[in-house]
Amino acid sequence: MNIILGIGIGINLLAVFQLLKGKNSKLISTKIAVLINIVWFVRLIFFLLKDSEIALKFPLLLMLDQNLLLLDSVVLWLYSKSLLHTTKFKFKILLNFLPFTIGLLLSISMYFSVPDEFIVEQFIKLKNDITNNKSLFSIDVLVLFLVIITISTVYFVKSIKEIKKFNSVLYNHFSSLKNISANWILKFHSLWVSLFLIPIILYFINYMYPVINIGILLSFMITIQVLFSFIFNSNVLSQIYVSIPKKGIIKQDTKPINQFKNELDELKKALETEKYYQDENLSLVKLSSYLNIKSVELTEIIKYSEFENFYDLINTYRIESIKRELISSSEQIMIIAYDNGFNSKSAFNRIFKEKTGQTPSAFRNLNRNTSQ
Repeated sequence: MNIILGIGIGINLLAVFQLLKGKNSKLISTKIAVLINIVWFVRLIFFLLKDSEIALKFPLLLMLDQNLLLLDSVVLWLYSKSLLHTTKFKFKILLNFLPFTIGLLLSISMYFSVPDEFIVEQFIKLKNDITNNKSLFSIDVLVLFLVIITISTVYFVKSIKEIKKFNSVLYNHFSSLKNISANWILKFHSLWVSLFLIPIILYFINYMYPVINIGILLSFMITIQVLFSFIFNSNVLSQIYVSIPKKGIIKQDTKPINQFKNELDELKKALETEKYYQDENLSLVKLSSYLNIKSVELTEIIKYSEFENFYDLINTYRIESIKRELISSSEQIMIIAYDNGFNSKSAFNRIFKEKTGQTPSAFRNLNRNTSQ
C-alpha cells in the first residue's frame, strides 16, 4: 500500500510542477487545480504517517485528515466556476470553506480536551479491529459521512450550473470545442460523489453482516483516489482556457427579427463564397474581424437567425459542404471532414449524425446509389 501512496504523492507533486510552470500558471483555474492537488497530497501524507511511529508521537495528526474530505467537492466546484472567471477572486468565496474550518476547529478542540494517551489507545484499538475484521459502528463516523455526502451533492449541483453557463458561452463563441469543453468535470465530480457513497453502503452492510474486510476496503478506496488523481490531472493539463470579453455577451434585444434580414443574408453569402468555416479554429471574434463588424453585432445577427448559436451556424455549413463532397468525390471521409474545419473525428461523427440522422459512410452510400 505504501507503494500506491507513493505513486499518488508523485502524481500530485508532478501535476503541481507542471501547472505552475505552464503558460496558464497565473490563471485562477490553474491555482485552484494546484490547491486540489495539495489537498490530495496532504491526505496521502496523512495515510502514510498513520502507518508510522510519527503519528503515535503526534496524536493530533490522527484527528485532522478526515476534515480534508470536506474540501473536495468545494474545490472541484471552484474549478468549475473559475472557467468563466479566470482573473477575479471574491473574498466571499471563503465562506464555502466554513464546514472545513468548523470541522478543523472541532478536531483541535477535541484533541486538547483528552489526553494523548487516550487518542493513541483508541487509534491502536481501531487498527486492531480493522485487522481482525470486527464489526465497526460509530455515530461520529456516520454523521461525518452524512455531512460529506450532503456537501458533495450540493456542490455537485452547483458545478452543473457553472458548467452549463460555460458551455453556453462556448457554443456562442467557438465553432470547435476540442479540449475547450469542460464536461469532463461533471463526470469526474459525479464519480467523486459516488466514491463516498460506496463506503457508506458497505459500512452499514458490514455492521449487520461483517463479511467485508475493512482493511481491503480502505486499500481499495486509496487506490481509487490515486486513480482519480491521475484522471483529474490528465484532463486539467490538456484543458484549453479561453478568454471571453464581456462585451461579447449581450442581453436580449427587442429589435424586430426582419431588421437583421439583410445582415443575415450577407453573413450566409460570405460563408458560402469565402468558406470561413474551413478554419478549424474559427471563433466568433475571428469571423467578425473577417466580416469587418463587431462581435456583438455578429452575435445579434445569429441570435435572430434560424441557428441556435455560433457553433450551430458554422457546423451547419461544414456539414452541408461535406455532404456535397461525399456525393461528388471518392476522397476519404475524414480528409473531407478535416478540410472543412473539423479537428476531431468523434465531434465530426456526432455532429453529422445530429444534422443528417445518418453516419457519414451511410449517407455517402445511400446518396451515391440514389444518383446512379
